[in-house]
Amino acid sequence: MTAVAMDTARFPAPSQSDAVSAALLALGAAALFLGTLFYARLTPALGLPALPDERAQALADALTLGPTKLALAGGFAFLGDGLLLAACVALASRGRRQASDLERAGWALMAVSVVIAMVFDSMTAALFWPLAHASEAAPFLAFKAWFDFLFAAGNVPYGLGFIAVLWADARRGEPLLPRPLSFVGLAIGAAAAISGLGYSTDVLHMPLVIGLSVTFGCLVLAVLGVRILRRGPITD
Repeated sequence: MTAVAMDTARFPAPSQSDAVSAALLALGAAALFLGTLFYARLTPALGLPALPDERAQALADALTLGPTKLALAGGFAFLGDGLLLAACVALASRGRRQASDLERAGWALMAVSVVIAMVFDSMTAALFWPLAHASEAAPFLAFKAWFDFLFAAGNVPYGLGFIAVLWADARRGEPLLPRPLSFVGLAIGAAAAISGLGYSTDVLHMPLVIGLSVTFGCLVLAVLGVRILRRGPITD
């Protein structure tokens, strides 16, 4: 028996629902990754959770950068959010024969984080630019504070869900992801949850960690989506 035939025998072609979920996961992660690259073109005060005394600078940065950079960052991220939400809901809805309780809980937590992200990414795409031109600075500063909180707080269910999904995969006899990549992903999830909780509770301020944990997490999710497509559903 050839190596290809053996692999096909061990990992049957994914069902239509699994294939669609995996494609949505990979495409959503890719779109969100691109969105994070556009976010990187913004200033840290504008594109990442900022401290209260940095939000006035974020207002000045929004006026300087213009609407296009804001729309690209928020728009691509919002597109990725939507695709990831559909993927997470589908993956969380699988039966016990297809996914463990831990994995399904992880996808549900990630779905919560994506819903939160859709709110603050839409602010970047459509709200910050007109608010920056308002006669009063207070509305922009208020929405920026909300953006900052949601960005950080959303990283908590994202990080916890990321850890749950990767840990459930690593416990399988034939995991989808290589062990080294799983360990990197677990570290990313821990960094996301800790940095997000730290900012939300005003204990720790690590905005770069909050942002980069999303960027690098997208790469892991894209690989996971491709692996599901190539190897088919893995049952416990």
